[in-house]
Formats: sequence, structure tokens, C-alpha cells
Amino acid sequence: MDTQKRLYLAVALMLGLTMVFQVFIWGPEAEKERARLAALDGGVALLEDGGFAEVADASVAIAVAPVIAPVALDDGGLPTMAAAPAPVEIPVRSIEVQRPSMKMVCTSVGAGLTDAVLLAARDRETQRLTVGQGYQRLLGKAFDAGAQMDLANPVPGQAPQLGVAVMGASPLSPTLRYVVAEEAPGKLVFTGTDGPWSITKTLTWDPNAKGLSPDLKLAERNPAGYEVHVAVTLTNTSAQTQSGELAIQAARAVDPSEEEAPSLFGSIGNQAAVLCKSGDSVRRHMPNEKEGTVLGCGGAPKNDFEEKGQIAYVGIDQQYFLTALWPHGGATEGRCLLHTTNTERRIQLLVPVTVAANASVTKEFGAYLGPKDLEMLQTVGATTGAAGAPTASAVGLDGTVDFGMWAVICKALLFFLRFFHNLLGNWGAAIILLTVMVKVALLPLTHRAMVSAESMKKLQPEMEKIKAKYPDDREKQQLEQMRLYQEAKVNPLGGCLPLLVQLPIWAALFTTLRTSYELYGEPFFGVWADLTYKDPTYLLPLALGITMIVTQRLQPQMMTDPSQAFLITWVMPIFFTVIMLNYPAGLALYIFTNNLLSIAQQFALRKYLERTGQAAPKVAKK
Repeated sequence: MDTQKRLYLAVALMLGLTMVFQVFIWGPEAEKERARLAALDGGVALLEDGGFAEVADASVAIAVAPVIAPVALDDGGLPTMAAAPAPVEIPVRSIEVQRPSMKMVCTSVGAGLTDAVLLAARDRETQRLTVGQGYQRLLGKAFDAGAQMDLANPVPGQAPQLGVAVMGASPLSPTLRYVVAEEAPGKLVFTGTDGPWSITKTLTWDPNAKGLSPDLKLAERNPAGYEVHVAVTLTNTSAQTQSGELAIQAARAVDPSEEEAPSLFGSIGNQAAVLCKSGDSVRRHMPNEKEGTVLGCGGAPKNDFEEKGQIAYVGIDQQYFLTALWPHGGATEGRCLLHTTNTERRIQLLVPVTVAANASVTKEFGAYLGPKDLEMLQTVGATTGAAGAPTASAVGLDGTVDFGMWAVICKALLFFLRFFHNLLGNWGAAIILLTVMVKVALLPLTHRAMVSAESMKKLQPEMEKIKAKYPDDREKQQLEQMRLYQEAKVNPLGGCLPLLVQLPIWAALFTTLRTSYELYGEPFFGVWADLTYKDPTYLLPLALGITMIVTQRLQPQMMTDPSQAFLITWVMPIFFTVIMLNYPAGLALYIFTNNLLSIAQQFALRKYLERTGQAAPKVAKK
């Protein structure tokens, strides 16, 4: 009985200890493990404190359970525990690819680009010189050119350029470590596994396409030199269907000290924008853009944007350079996520994906990292078959060149500038010839304007009589003046018509200079090393101001009020000169040349009007 009692007591004690272990030790740990497994399947990550958080960043690391080594027998037939093998650490590889138009550096972390350095002579960051350095260069001193443009400047903590991820219940990390499975000219193949996913990512490009490399003329444009084709094959290794969104991204770190927002007296601005073409519209966003307002006035700053629908492409527009991603085969249903701050620009293209158990799906994307040459962008993505028949249409990246409301005039100006550049080989000389062409085209209008001004000048005595007759009645003065104009068949606004016609041309040329890669980095007589950047010596804007004053002094003075004459002759030219100090040198060159031609034209027309008797008599100065 005592033995039996002791047995019952031992069993009860063992059961009690088992219950204590189950309830207080094994139970919580098992619950955590079950929750962790459910969380991984549901797209959440287990936090250290036992809580859960949605996996918003797919780069969250997932711990792998330790491997239990198989039981082995020793020489005596007794079981022994073999040591578990150490987990295999996938090494990080960096692969440099030298192309005629760019140098790419690929990384196995995310299987993307950490560098995409353009190699053409003009594919550089803008050279910024102080006033002192500008005059030193005028005297012959050479300064180092800007650094070559890198369109894959990595953002700390972000996936590399062309990094991919799966977003949803079963995420795939964008910073997954891949194995380089194949390395060949024009091709890199990466493989990796993450959760239920087995992924093969293939990057291909034309290894011989030269783009706009230094040994090519500008007319020999080949966009294939800046394109990369990305094919992503997802294999679902689980026993159930997996769904989510496959995302491909591009991101670029930005140095705020190298960017300027546009301002009236500051500069034309060089901030990079993020953009997305959804449907028929291209939407672009700048850093700290004001939300829900007109022209960005008022409202709270916003840095994240989303577009849904038929997505044609997404891009980072860096004024004269572009990084763009698009789905292969044309616009597809999906969404784009755009992020822009003072230190970063990031774009993501997301397309839905569903993969059945033990099945595979392949999605293909195109990427362009290069200059915004308008004619070249019109052919990006277009391919032809062996017989020359088109097999794929162009993506339409020429829509990223934002001419705004002046698009028609800008394209016309570019056409003539290219024509003159082909004749002379210098874009500054092309701008001068463009100015001459516009001046000749407006010669009939200018002639009528000057004849009208001379006629107005002849009416000055009659105008003085009207003012003396009605000194306190401004309304009566205006009525009598209008009657006088009608009787003399004079248009009081006729003298303003040439300027009104020139203003849209100035605005369009300004837009062309700040958006067209064709003119970027192009010099004019050494000191003006970049027609799209301000004149560091300020000589062109000052010469522009002086010639504007001379032009106003030579024009017939129709105003008897000295304050109005002073405003038109002196204040307006000085104000315009101050504005032009930080505007492109090419625009200052155009207006300066136009003023010189106007001075010569006024002398010639005045001689002609004097010979024909149409000029107003000169009034002797007292």
C-alpha cells in the first residue's frame, strides 16, 4: 500500500509539474510561436515586446528557426547529438558594368544598381562659379568641371535602384540578398528565396549601344544606351495561392545645398520632381508641395503622393536628366507611390500579382537612366523585328519634358536652334541667328509700330492743348484724346505690339533653356560655359540693361509727364536687369542681341521716315 501510495503521489506530482510547465512556461512560448507563424503568413512582424506591427517596410528581417541536427550513433551504439551546421551567410557582391554611355554598379543586396554614372562630356552636374571665379575664367583660368551625373545615388536605408519587393500578406524584402546565378555581357541573373517566394531577377541591356557617348555627334541618338530591361520571375513554393503587389522602385539621394527652388530674383530652379503618368495625364510633384491649393499657395506641405489607374510610367525628373520605370507591353492597371523630400526622391511602380501554389509568374519592366534629349525620348521603349516591323511602341517619355503652356513655341524654337546649330556648330551662335530671324520676321510690325509712334509724336501739341483746356477733368481729356486718335487714324498701342509679340518668345526661350538637354552645358566663347546657367560675371545682364536704356532713349517719347518718362526709360530697364542676373545666359544673350538689332533698326527706320516725310519734326532743346 505504501509503495502504491508513493507511486500515485509520484504520478500526481509529475502531472502537476507538467501542468505548471504547460500553463506557465510552454503555453506562452507556444502561443508566441503560433502568433509568429500566423503573423508571417498575414504580412506582420513580431516585435520584441510580443506585440505585432504591419510590415510596412518589407526589409524587416525574419529570424530562421535553428536546425535540429540528426541523431547519430557512436561506436558503442549509443545515441549522440551531432553539432548543428552553421547557417549559410550569402556574401554580398558588387559588380561593375562598363557600358559605352554609362558605368553601372550592381549589388546582390536587392539585385539593383548603386551607381549609374553617365559618361558623356555634358552629362555632369552644373558647374557653379562665384563672381570672382567667373572673372578668373574670363582671364583664362581653368576650373574643374562638375562631377559626372550619377542617376543611382543611393539613399541610406533604402533598396537600390531597380529593387523589387512583394507587398501584401506574404512580403518579399526589397533588400533580400541574392545569389549571382549568371554573369555575361549585357546580362545579369540573380536568384533568391524569401518566405514562400523563390525569385529570379534578370537584368539585360545592349552592351554596344552608345547613346550620346563622347565619340558621337548629338544627332546620333540611341536610347538603348541608357535602357535596362528587368524581368522578375516569382515562384510560389507554398501549398496555397499567394497574392499581393509586385513593386519596383527607383530612389536618389539629394544634397539640398545643390538644389534651388525657382524665384523671381533667385534662379530658374533646379529641383528634381517625381512624376507619374496615369491615364492621359502626367502628374509631377515637388518637395514640400502644398496640398489642396491653387499654384501651391497655402495649405500644408505634403511629401507623399499616390496615383491609381492605367500606369504608363513613373519617373524622377532631374531637369535635364531622367530616371523612369514602366511596365513592359504598355500601360497596365496598378498604382504609383511618389515620395519627395529635401534629401530624397523615390518612385515606386506597383502591379497586382497572384501566383498559384507551386506555380510561377513573370513580370517585365523597362528602365531609362539618361539625358532628356527630346528626340531620343520619343523612341525609348520602341523595338522592331527582323523585318523592321514595330514589335513594341514607344513609352512616350517625351512627355516628361515639361514645356507647359509654351509647348508649341518651344518646339518651334528648338527646331530652328537645331537647324542653326547644324550650320554653325555653336548653340550661342544659333541663339544669335534665331534672334536675327525673329527680328526680320517682325520687321513689318516694327515698321508700323515706329510709324505709329512718330504719328503720336506729331499729335503732342494737340494733346497739350486738350490738357490745358480740361485741366481738372481727366475723363474729358481721355475722350478728346480718343477722338483725336480716330481723326488722325493713329493706334496709341501700336508702339507696344513688337514687345507684346516678343514676350511669349522670351518666355518660351526661357522654358526651353531650363528644360532642354540639347542646350545644357553648351558654351559660348569660353566664359559662358553653360548657356542654361547664369552668367557668373554678370556682363551679359549688365550689357542687356545698358542697351535697353539706349533703346528706350532712341524711341519717340510720347509722354509729357517726366515721372512716367523716367519710369519707362530708367526704372524698367534696371528692374529687368536685376531679374536677369540669375537667369540663363542664353536668354540674356537673346535679349541683348535683340536690343542691338533694335538700335540699328531704329536708326535705319528713322532715316527712312525722314526721307519719306513721315518722321515727326525735331524739337529744339531749350
